[in-house]
Amino acid sequence: MTYSESWPEEVTKREALRELRRHSADLTEFYADVGDKEVYTSDEVLGWLGY
Repeated sequence: MTYSESWPEEVTKREALRELRRHSADLTEFYADVGDKEVYTSDEVLGWLGY
């Protein structure tokens, strides 16, 4: 099982932000690209991170 396969289909904003911070991601850029939501799909978060 890959890392991306281990994620649930949807994650909360809090979970997404935790993962983004682990990668030292630019949150402003993430919000500009994906939007500021309460729930994200794992594809949105991990895809944006390049997984």
